[in-house]
Amino acid sequence: MKTIHLVVGIVLTLMCILFMGFREIGRYPDKIWLHRCNSMEKLYEKHMIYPNIEVDLVFRESRKFDVTHDADTTFYLGLASYFSYMRKKEGKMWLDIKNLTPENRIMAFSSLDRLVESFQIEKDRLIIEGQSWKALEVFTQSGYYTSFYVPYDDPDDLSKKELKCFIKGLQEIADKKVVSALSFPGCWYTEIKESLNRSIDLLTWEHRSSQLQLLLSSIGREMLFDPQLKVILVKDKGKYHR
Repeated sequence: MKTIHLVVGIVLTLMCILFMGFREIGRYPDKIWLHRCNSMEKLYEKHMIYPNIEVDLVFRESRKFDVTHDADTTFYLGLASYFSYMRKKEGKMWLDIKNLTPENRIMAFSSLDRLVESFQIEKDRLIIEGQSWKALEVFTQSGYYTSFYVPYDDPDDLSKKELKCFIKGLQEIADKKVVSALSFPGCWYTEIKESLNRSIDLLTWEHRSSQLQLLLSSIGREMLFDPQLKVILVKDKGKYHR
């Protein structure tokens, strides 16, 4: 009898937690953004739940931003289509420029500036992310909110010496004041929070986690209520994911 009561108690507790998680979906739109919104169809489908989105871009030699995750793939969709839609709506965009380099930074900056001016998109509605702080500096100086993409392997796969070296490198970037934030996969969150010791903004993504999974996990709750962590990207593939 005691075993039955225990099992019933556990089931009821889990059901209560699950109900609370479902009830909170959509309550944190400023903190929880949609990851990999790389089609207009997905933007239309998810915009009511996720007014703020992340988009992957490749800057082409034609000086246009191609909406795609991989440089060798194109869907012939430009950033202008997003700006045309977003200027009529509320919301922000995290632009992950996959191939932003010191060599193409001036052309990329000029192209983005023209689009921003043409569609009257306020700069504070954008996050510009890249893997080169040197390339991002020109955007930061012009008033864009920028983020350096942390390119390192999972910290669990690194030695203590490697971790120390990587954290030192991030501290040096933060101290240069050339970017607004650091962005990294969720597996780096604990290490960076414990070791970085800098006041720079943090951005992260849980690309294998839905919003519900994030809300139900202890680390997700910690991230959600961490004031230094400004944005968490979550997975919601919907019908039009690519």
